[in-house]
Amino acid sequence: MDEITVFFRDDDFGRLGEPLRRVVDLLLEEQVPCNYQVVPAQLDDESAGYARATRAAHPGLFFLNQHGFRHEQEIGGQHRWSEFDGARSRAEQRADIEVGRRLLEDRLGESFDGRIFTPPCHKYDENTLDALSELGFSVLSAGFRVDPASRLYYGLGAALGRVSLFGKRVSYHGGLTPGTRLAEVSVCIDVDEDEDARGRKIEKGLPELWAEFERCSARVPVVGVMLHHGRYDRPEKLETLRAFVRRLKDHPRVRFRNIQEIAGDSRET
Repeated sequence: MDEITVFFRDDDFGRLGEPLRRVVDLLLEEQVPCNYQVVPAQLDDESAGYARATRAAHPGLFFLNQHGFRHEQEIGGQHRWSEFDGARSRAEQRADIEVGRRLLEDRLGESFDGRIFTPPCHKYDENTLDALSELGFSVLSAGFRVDPASRLYYGLGAALGRVSLFGKRVSYHGGLTPGTRLAEVSVCIDVDEDEDARGRKIEKGLPELWAEFERCSARVPVVGVMLHHGRYDRPEKLETLRAFVRRLKDHPRVRFRNIQEIAGDSRET
């Protein structure tokens, strides 16, 4: 039987708090590797020290990458949590990404892996990809969907060599983005998604998460799982995550890997 590769990615690593510690501790206890995406403007001395110490103690399980610069912007007078959409110039995007990268290099030192970039809210354009390539990034981690309409849309966009089509992003998960050498390794499951497609409030339990895993793994060989540690302010949330992790560990075909390993495979392919 074919192997299913699973990776975990936790977004919005910034100021240190108990929810972050809980998620990190759980994944370390379960021996599951995770790429933590750090928002440079939110990283203070305390959280940087914690990150360096944890990386030193668990080099095979704890990885630190870049998640935008500020994780917010203003478009038309409206606040947005995204950062690299809204027709920003390549020079402007590059400047923010470069400043963020320097901050992480200064505060995290060798603990920081500067190959991987996750754009906030998974929003980016061709200017973003050009800036990332110029700055030496080699991996883009965003998000993708596996429903039939999305797969058809991605296929059409890929056939045309487009980064976006009809105002929506085209995913190249498992391959290289057009016009660059950036390998895309993106997430399929959002554990902490709190609204459905109709805007109704939801909270995913183990049955919903497992159904998503089965849908994703039936269509792609690499399944990415996204966390937002800030949501783990209740014991029930943490236990749901632990149950999901343990069920994945019990699956005979699942192998846990990190983003950089998977990207290397994608590039070779």
